[in-house]
Amino acid sequence: MTKLFNVLLVLLLATPAFAAESVDIPEEELARETVLPRFDRPDNVRNRNVVTEKKIEVGLYAGANFTEPIYSQAKVGLNVGYHWSEDAALMFNFAKWMSGRNSQYVPGIEQKGNLDFNRVPNLEYSLWGNYELKTYYGKISLTKQGVMNLSLYPIMGLGVTKYTHKMYPGLNAGIGQKFYFGKSLALRIDFKFQYQQGPNPFLKGGLANSQPAPDAGEFEDKFRLDNVMDIGLSYLF
Repeated sequence: MTKLFNVLLVLLLATPAFAAESVDIPEEELARETVLPRFDRPDNVRNRNVVTEKKIEVGLYAGANFTEPIYSQAKVGLNVGYHWSEDAALMFNFAKWMSGRNSQYVPGIEQKGNLDFNRVPNLEYSLWGNYELKTYYGKISLTKQGVMNLSLYPIMGLGVTKYTHKMYPGLNAGIGQKFYFGKSLALRIDFKFQYQQGPNPFLKGGLANSQPAPDAGEFEDKFRLDNVMDIGLSYLF
């Protein structure tokens, strides 16, 4: 046991002296500043695949008013606008409403009450001027090599709606989204709440088949809130 202790003591005392030495680094070689990482090509990081600034947008669409009980809910229209920056645009939305009445509700109401809703002033067209603020721009991956750019934007605006005898004011607000198939062509989907004035189609005594047809001016003006969705294609020039 004593021999083993002596061997361990000799090995311990024989450890090289440099194990206890400290390493000194000259002060001038120490870093005194912090440097942020830089991209090799920063322009590629900032640039967008879809550029909208100072471009004109034109598009065709189909839409519907989901809360309309009497008139036809369907419409077709045209969007024309100008993007003065990457964040904002002014769009004009024109819609031609389909003629006829709502086939889901009107026949049953007419049959039950012996009424004729063809006496109601016809809804013809509408025109809106909307401000769009782009709040999000990004992309989604469709395949390993393919991506689709998209943008999200709130919609706010004023407009008018034309009936047979009169034009009525209104305002709308909503949100829209575009899915780009390239640098110019996009699928555009807009959902809007429209608060607007129009004729009240329920004129007491004026819709009965047994009574003379009323004049369009006899229908009372009334404000209403509608839910409208537009789906179509847009192109940047």
